[in-house]
Amino acid sequence: MTSSLVLNEVLHKLMLTETVRTYGLNSERDALKLIKEKPELISNMSLVWKNYSELKKYPIIIFGVDEKALDMAVLLSRKYGVLISDAVHAAIMKLNTIDNIATNDGDFERIEGITVWKP
Repeated sequence: MTSSLVLNEVLHKLMLTETVRTYGLNSERDALKLIKEKPELISNMSLVWKNYSELKKYPIIIFGVDEKALDMAVLLSRKYGVLISDAVHAAIMKLNTIDNIATNDGDFERIEGITVWKP
């Protein structure tokens, strides 16, 4: 199980990584600048779209982010002192009775009811 927000983050990271590697850039910041200057590069990407197609072959449930999740995220962010992006992930988990997360982000350890598994 995952959320559309997680997939958005993964695809964004893959786009930057592919751009860095394809054009021999030094950083993701340079990649972002190049993509902003030449948005047509997105159409020429192949690895990011291939990876997405492969990911979609898995029996995966993708949860959306709605107003209820955002409202809960605000509460969680304020209560546990986590960034709103992390709080949205936590809210989606709580709304769908998911209590385990695989992440290297230790901030989730502050949120009651979530068990963190570090890869």
